[in-house]
Amino acid sequence: MYRIAIVDDDAEQCAGLHDMLRDLIPAELDCEIGMYASLGELDGRQVDIVFADICLGDGENGIEEVLQMFADRSAVQVIYVTGHVEYCSAVYDTRHIGFLVKPVRRQELADAFHRALGRLRDLREQPFAVRFNNTSYVVRPAQVMYVESKLRVAVFHGENNSAVRTYMKLSDVAERLPSRFHRCHSSYLVNFDFVDAITKSDFVLTDGTHVPISHRRWPGSNDAFERYMVNPDE
Repeated sequence: MYRIAIVDDDAEQCAGLHDMLRDLIPAELDCEIGMYASLGELDGRQVDIVFADICLGDGENGIEEVLQMFADRSAVQVIYVTGHVEYCSAVYDTRHIGFLVKPVRRQELADAFHRALGRLRDLREQPFAVRFNNTSYVVRPAQVMYVESKLRVAVFHGENNSAVRTYMKLSDVAERLPSRFHRCHSSYLVNFDFVDAITKSDFVLTDGTHVPISHRRWPGSNDAFERYMVNPDE
């Protein structure tokens, strides 16, 4: 899932951008769009892409807020949206991937949105480090067949019975991995790249492993796998 935040103190502008974005998102892409009047409302929220107005209510400056909130969150893709072209240089004090001038044109919005998605996909493909029992291990997403959650421990299962463990919630693990990883059970994520078959109760992987699918999650898991087979790069 990709979590998108639109921040604009003008409710009409916010809703208009929301509707344009919703039209641009393909059906197979799992996205959640939230609308906010202030960047401060994002404090503590998990977000992947932020469309931020620069001149917000009560004198709030979007550039300064982005600098404070996302300086150490390089994975967050920031796209500025403003009616003030004079800020086109000031935004370079912050990490961002787009600068859109109101009224926003559909094609420019689409271009910025797809750049952000591409960057997120690239980041989620990168190896990352986890710790367990005072040792650091490298997790390489392309080599992970499935992830299992056991008593607050996430186990990354690879080929040839290899496994890496760390203390992490499964929901947090999902945020670190590419979209081809699907949560099919409260305790499992499966990498569609390694799926050979799907039944009413589990995914059958290339090495014969059966990853369970909960009854509640089966319809969504089946739909997600069918979409993946049509568009594996999404």
